[in-house]
Amino acid sequence: MSASTKYGETLGKLEENFEGYIAIVLISLYTLLIFYTVVQRVTFENPPSFTLNGTLFLFTWMVWVAAAWAIRHESHFRFSLARSKLSNRANYVLRYVDFLTWVSFAAIIGYYSIELVQRRLATGRPILGTPIPQWMAYLAIPVGMALIILRATQQIIIIKRKYESGEDVTPTSDISK
Repeated sequence: MSASTKYGETLGKLEENFEGYIAIVLISLYTLLIFYTVVQRVTFENPPSFTLNGTLFLFTWMVWVAAAWAIRHESHFRFSLARSKLSNRANYVLRYVDFLTWVSFAAIIGYYSIELVQRRLATGRPILGTPIPQWMAYLAIPVGMALIILRATQQIIIIKRKYESGEDVTPTSDISK
């Protein structure tokens, strides 16, 4: 196997699982922070003030990033049982509508969340007990929405190519793709 092939495979895996890798890091940090809080509570009966907001904001980042990963892998909630009885064309149209709905939802939420980030940026306040500015925590929403838009658009293109090549585009109940 050539070096360029290995490099291409590595980039492909990174693209395919980018959000998953970030989510793993975030959930690991979240778990470590909770463990630290429990140890502090048991040992000193007084957990640090930053742990509550820290875990909340880490979890928020993880959820939005993981939502984009779920869309990329089509592991999100869908009505596959009802769709198994429909024609390939009907499934194509419905899947297109699904992903356009995701794009619309994420665009609306992302647009309005930018104002929220700007307000937090204007205050300049840090997350309680840390030097980390609050706006970085709230940035999870527009970043997550941008990733959802990217992944839903990517899925629209994939479904279109499959349909045009005559492949079956009926969603399955298998969420482990």
